[in-house]
Amino acid sequence: MIRYDNTPTVVVVLVPLRGGLLMIRRALAGDGQGKLALPGGYQMLSQTWQEAATREALEETGVVIFPEALRVVTVETTPDRRQNLLFCQSPPVEHQGAFSHDTEVSEVLVIYEPVETAFPLHTRVVREFFENSGV
Repeated sequence: MIRYDNTPTVVVVLVPLRGGLLMIRRALAGDGQGKLALPGGYQMLSQTWQEAATREALEETGVVIFPEALRVVTVETTPDRRQNLLFCQSPPVEHQGAFSHDTEVSEVLVIYEPVETAFPLHTRVVREFFENSGV
């Protein structure tokens, strides 16, 4: 039997919220622990990338976004060539009250200017979001 070592897809979502951009602080041990990142995670088998983005945003932040409203911002391969990152963006969303999150996240917050994140690709996309959005 042939075994393929395929590159997994990680879906990362930009969610404009309250005049800024929704971010998480990573709680997972390893790369980026304790640092800011955009919400996101692996696309599971039998999921579209839109469904993966919606699921990850809800699990990591408690914010509801709609898969049919998402648009692709960019697709990048990590420098080590181990993952493809599909960055997508939702239209601005309303979310009243507190955020909620799973055990992979220690904090959910909104930023109002570019910040250094856990991952260089996230940092670049966040910077481009603020440069292009006029927020």
